[in-house]
Amino acid sequence: MVEEIKKLKEKLNITIAAHYYEKKEVFELADLTGDSLALAKKTANINNPLIFCGVKFMGESAKILNPNIDVYMPKLADCSMARMAKENLVENNIQLLKENNIDFIPITYINSTAKTKAIVAKEGGLTCTSSNSKKIIEWALSQNKKVFFLPDKNLGTNTAIKLGVKSKIIGEVGWQEADIICFDGHCSVHQLFMPEHIDFYRERYPDIKIAVHPECSPEVVAKADFAGSTSQILEYVKSHKNEKIAIGTEINFVNWIKENINPNIYILSSTKPECPSMNETTLKDLYNLLKSIDEGKGYNKIEVEKDIAKNAKKALERMMELS
Repeated sequence: MVEEIKKLKEKLNITIAAHYYEKKEVFELADLTGDSLALAKKTANINNPLIFCGVKFMGESAKILNPNIDVYMPKLADCSMARMAKENLVENNIQLLKENNIDFIPITYINSTAKTKAIVAKEGGLTCTSSNSKKIIEWALSQNKKVFFLPDKNLGTNTAIKLGVKSKIIGEVGWQEADIICFDGHCSVHQLFMPEHIDFYRERYPDIKIAVHPECSPEVVAKADFAGSTSQILEYVKSHKNEKIAIGTEINFVNWIKENINPNIYILSSTKPECPSMNETTLKDLYNLLKSIDEGKGYNKIEVEKDIAKNAKKALERMMELS
């Protein structure tokens, strides 16, 4: 099947993009790989059709930034965090901020739907990723405004701690006084990592390094040696090649690092931290989609309504300009 996929990809002149969290066999067939920010940049500059192996918000972002190409997905997998930021809830939260006379800039994590990005753009806001959240939020605060950050409360809170400013989840006591007001969303994978997991590894291996994703809880991030995006974790591992490192992020990426960069890698969890959405896409799904495109029956083609795409693109482009 792998050889058939390669033949069809070449015949159709299709580019395959895959996030680091994809299954190994799918990831290894990709022409473009990376985290959300890297893939947004890479897919914005291609001229041929694209198959995006990831979750739906990534396919939407690729289409919005590069509207002249066809974008397909083997599976229209939904990110659970993106689903939490339902458009009506976001709009209700924005209305609550206005009713409290709060002068704010909304910032949505790229892990959100095109509709949510469009809502944020209409309010003068923009997107960010875990790679550039500090830079984007720091810029927003420099405008003498508060930040409404969504959907991930942990990334918002951890960035606030890094910047030395106050954060609160909207609706909590005293939330109106916070510099960064967070929507109450989270990642289903990164919530699995606990402070006691770090304690366990430090007791067993006193010299071990701990690297985690900033979608983890502030308590976990506080105990870690390093917190950063997927790409930043990769660079951290490369700079500590001969050391033991326990990593708190999605297991496919951790296994890839262990196999390709540093064999002294451990997964920071007592359970398997596998993203169910990212893992929906299989080799068979990729093959079936390529075969259907070859037969003129392509499916799961990403389309974004014109008005939504126009506004969502503003949010993404504002981020790209700043990052």
